[in-house]
Amino acid sequence: MSSNHKHNIGLPKKGTIIMIAILVILINLLFVSVGDYPEDNKIRVAVLLPFSGGMEEFGIEYARGVEIAVEELNGHVLPGGRTYVVDYFDTNGDTLSLLNTFLEIYNAGYPVVIGPMTSTETLAVAKYAEVLGVVLLSPGATSDELTAYGDYVFRTVSSDRYLGIGLGKIIGGNDEFENVMIIHTDDSYGVGLAELFIEELEKYHKEPKAVIEIPLETYTEDFDIDATVKLMQKINPDAVFAITPNSASFVELMRKTDSAGLSPQWFVTDNSASSEVAHSGKFAEGVIAAVPSKKGSDVTYAKRYADKFGAPMKIQDSIYGYDAMMMVAESINSRGYSAEQIRDGLRDIRYVGLSGAIVFDEKGDRYPVYDVMQVRNGEWVVLPWSEVMSFEAGHH
Repeated sequence: MSSNHKHNIGLPKKGTIIMIAILVILINLLFVSVGDYPEDNKIRVAVLLPFSGGMEEFGIEYARGVEIAVEELNGHVLPGGRTYVVDYFDTNGDTLSLLNTFLEIYNAGYPVVIGPMTSTETLAVAKYAEVLGVVLLSPGATSDELTAYGDYVFRTVSSDRYLGIGLGKIIGGNDEFENVMIIHTDDSYGVGLAELFIEELEKYHKEPKAVIEIPLETYTEDFDIDATVKLMQKINPDAVFAITPNSASFVELMRKTDSAGLSPQWFVTDNSASSEVAHSGKFAEGVIAAVPSKKGSDVTYAKRYADKFGAPMKIQDSIYGYDAMMMVAESINSRGYSAEQIRDGLRDIRYVGLSGAIVFDEKGDRYPVYDVMQVRNGEWVVLPWSEVMSFEAGHH
C-alpha cells in the first residue's frame, strides 16, 4: 500500500482536538459538580423540628414540604448518581433534650440541619452550630438576635425586626386603637418582638396601657389567665398584641376574654396562625396575624401536596420546608457536601421558591416578605395590602 495514499479517517487537527476537549469538559460539568461527597453517594440531611407538643402541627407541615422536595429531587438523575436521604429528629419541646439531639446530629457527621423551627430553639443551638461548624437553615425562626450568628446560621423567613415594626405601623397608625395591650412570652422571641413593637408604637405617640409577660418555662403553673382577663376588663383594650406559647394557649385566652364580654382586635404572629385558632369559634373571627409570606409561586404545589398526603393543606407552612430543602440541594450540587461548602453556597444563592425570591444578606437573614392574614368565616384569608394600609381590616 502506498504511503502517499490519503485516508478519510485520521488524526484530527489541533484545533479540533481543543474543541472536543472543551466539549467533553462542558458535558461533564452538566453531570458532575465539584466538591466533597460521600463514597456511597447518599447525601444525608438532618431535619430537626417539633414532632410532639404544642407546635407539632407546624413541625409536621415543614417536614412534609421537605418530603415533597426530596421526592422531586430524587425523581431526576442527579449529578454523580447521588440521592438525598433525610433523617428526622424531634426537638422534644425542652432545651436540654434539644441540645443533646443536636450533639447527636453533629457526632453522626451531618454537615447541615434544616431546623430548628422556633426562635427559642434555634437560639439555643445557634452558638454550638457556629463553634462546631454545622449549617443551620431554620424554616421558621424569626428572632432579631439570630442576626448575630452570621456564619453558619440561616433562615428562610425574615427577622422579627421587620415584623415588629410592621405591626407597630398598622396599630400605631390606626386612630381606632388607643388602648393597646401587649401579652408576650418571656423568652427572647417574645421580649424582642414586644420591644420592637413598642419602639415603633412610640413614633405615633402611643404607648401600651399594660404589658403582661407569660413565663414560658412554667406557663401552666404560673400564668394566670383569669387575672389577665380581669386587668383587660379594667383597661378595655381596643387592640391586643398577643405572643403566646402556642395555639392552644391563645385559644384559651380568647375564649376567656370573650366570656368576660370583651372583644378587642387581636393581633398575633405566625405561631398562632394555625387551623386550631381559625376553627376555635366565633370569638376567633377577625383575628389578624402577620406572617412570613405564604403565597406559593407554584400553582401545582397544592395538588402535589394533596396527592401525596391525601388531604389539602390546612396551613401553608410546608412551603418553607420545601424551599429550605431545595436551597440545601442547590448549594450541595454547586459547591459540595461539607459544611463550609454548603455555607458558601447559601451565601451566594439567588433562589426563587414557593415563598418567593430568597436572597441572604451578609448576616444570613432573608430580606422581608410578609403577609397579613385574618380569620374570616373560620379560615385564614390573606388581606390585600390596599386593605391593610387603609386600616380597614378590623372585625369581620
